[in-house]
Amino acid sequence: MKRVAWLAQQRGRKAVLYVIRVYNKQGEAFYKVGITFCFSSRFSRLKTAYRFRTLARYSSYHAGAVYDLEQRLHREFAGLSYIPTASFSGFTECYCDATPILAALPPGTFFLKGGVDI
Repeated sequence: MKRVAWLAQQRGRKAVLYVIRVYNKQGEAFYKVGITFCFSSRFSRLKTAYRFRTLARYSSYHAGAVYDLEQRLHREFAGLSYIPTASFSGFTECYCDATPILAALPPGTFFLKGGVDI
């Protein structure tokens, strides 16, 4: 999604950048970085193929800054890219390792202890 379209969707809501661990019963596991305005409904359709564990969230009413952060992380960590076996919206934003991504998140990021399954 282009930056202008992303900003048009804000409508007074907080923008959220998330880092999640994605896994399935077959042993596949990887990480996804993305942005949303409604975290709770973002993955509701994918629960049949994968489970998700939230590792970190960065929220701001400055949707442009959240968008720019996501784009910077995708560029910076392109070398860690991972292609999941099952396709889904945002499958091109997946990575084999989250450690350097988590270390690059800005102050104010909320890191969930042990992660939270969704």
